[in-house]
Amino acid sequence: MREIPHPLTVIIAQNTTVGSQPAGLLVSSFNTVTLHPIPYVSFNLKLPSSTYDAIKESRTFTASATANVQLAKDFLLDKKAEAYVETLRSNVCDQHPGMLKPGKGAIWWMGCRWVEERSQPVGDHVIVVGQVLRAGYYSNLGQSRHHERPLIYSEGQYRHAGPPLSKQ
Repeated sequence: MREIPHPLTVIIAQNTTVGSQPAGLLVSSFNTVTLHPIPYVSFNLKLPSSTYDAIKESRTFTASATANVQLAKDFLLDKKAEAYVETLRSNVCDQHPGMLKPGKGAIWWMGCRWVEERSQPVGDHVIVVGQVLRAGYYSNLGQSRHHERPLIYSEGQYRHAGPPLSKQ
């Protein structure tokens, strides 16, 4: 499976406890389940997970694609480390909870409601399913350009997908 490219997506969930930091991580398993009649997405999380705890608590999460390698690496930090707290403080938008701050290389976002009855534990992971409630490009918020290519992960490295192949 190392050779198969996987999209990298930042998942952020707001803790509902007053004064709590949001929780977030980088996943390589983000997937569209269906678009019609109701749009659903899914991704996998290893348990235990503070982000999954925040998703269960708030019942919502935001998914964002990024073109920024450093941002992706920042969301891989140990969740108990001070550097992770700094990652959240410097990258997550206060005005739009769950979204990334301007200028961070984010491309698109999806605000989702956690669908508990469709989510499924599998071994030491959980398949999280969300219903997409709203979505957009960060470029519409004055952030990045949606023509940037999102990061993918393949053969142990971060990459950008290449241009489309000719249909000939």
